[in-house]
Amino acid sequence: MAKSIRNRKCLVTQEVLPASKLIRFVAGPDADIVPDVAAKLPGRGCWIKADRETIEAALEKKVLLRAGHQLLKNIKKDVENLEADENNNKPVVKVRNDLADQIEELLHKRVLDYVGLANRAGHLVAGFEKVRAALKGGKTNTLLTAIDAADNGRSKMCQGLDNLKVIDIFTREELSKAAGLSNAVHLALLPGGISTSLLREISRYERCKK
Repeated sequence: MAKSIRNRKCLVTQEVLPASKLIRFVAGPDADIVPDVAAKLPGRGCWIKADRETIEAALEKKVLLRAGHQLLKNIKKDVENLEADENNNKPVVKVRNDLADQIEELLHKRVLDYVGLANRAGHLVAGFEKVRAALKGGKTNTLLTAIDAADNGRSKMCQGLDNLKVIDIFTREELSKAAGLSNAVHLALLPGGISTSLLREISRYERCKK
C-alpha cells in the first residue's frame, strides 16, 4: 500500500502543501524556535514553505514569534523556569536572525547524509566509465556532479544525452566524504528507494539556498 502524503498549511502563504515541501518548527525547552528539518522532534509544530523567500518573510513579519507561545504550551518542561518577559511574565520566545542560514546549513548536511545512505543502499554508480554507461544505457537520467569538476570531463560525461538531470551543488570533497569514496566527481543516481528521498531533500535544499 502506498504511503499516504501528509499535508500541512504554511503559516506565511496559507498554502496547503505536502509536508516534504515545508519546514517544521518546534519550541525548544529554552523557548528558542527550532527548525525540525526531519519533522521528528516531539511536541506540536508549525510549518513554513521550504523556500528562502518565504522563510525570510516569516522573519520579517514575526510569524514565528507570534506562533511561539502556542508552541510553548506543548513542551513538557515546566515553562516557569524559562526566561520571563518583564511585562507579562510569559516565556520570551526567541527566533534567530540568521534562521534562513541555519536552515540552509541543516538541509545541506541532511542531503549529504542521504548521499551516504544512497551509496550504502547500492543506488549510486561511481567511476567515469561506469557512470557514463549507466546514463547511456538508460538506467538513470540523474547525474550528481561536483561543482569543481573539470569542464571537459563534464562535457564528455553529458555528451549526446538528452533529458539529463544534472545536480551540481556540492564540491568533489563533499561528495567524496559523504559517499565514502576517494574521488567522487561524477555519480549516477539509480531510481527508486532512498533515491526518491534524496531527490526530495535536494529540492528543499535548492529552494532554501541563497
